[in-house]
Amino acid sequence: MGGDVKAVCQRYMGYHVIVQTKDGSQFDGIIDGMDDDGVTMLVPEEIDDTERENDNTYRAFGYGQRRFRRFRRRRFPFFFFAFPFFTPYPYYYPPYPYYPGYGYGGGY
Repeated sequence: MGGDVKAVCQRYMGYHVIVQTKDGSQFDGIIDGMDDDGVTMLVPEEIDDTERENDNTYRAFGYGQRRFRRFRRRRFPFFFFAFPFFTPYPYYYPPYPYYPGYGYGGGY
């Protein structure tokens, strides 16, 4: 089973994936690296506004509640995963043209 997980890790290296664990839970993350024993992933964690206010790059623009995520590097052994190991994160693209009126034949 370890060889199968390695092959899937190699295939989705650098991708944002959804992970299935043996206890039935799921979480998402970005596959950052792997070796013979396990996989290293960048796992997001939510940051609330109080933590963000303490950051000196914080600026309030008056847009209401915003959502912030911080990615932490975590290491997981291969036996932690259950089948199906990884599923690519579902991204949805906006309809074409992506930015109407900005250089897409409007004469602007």
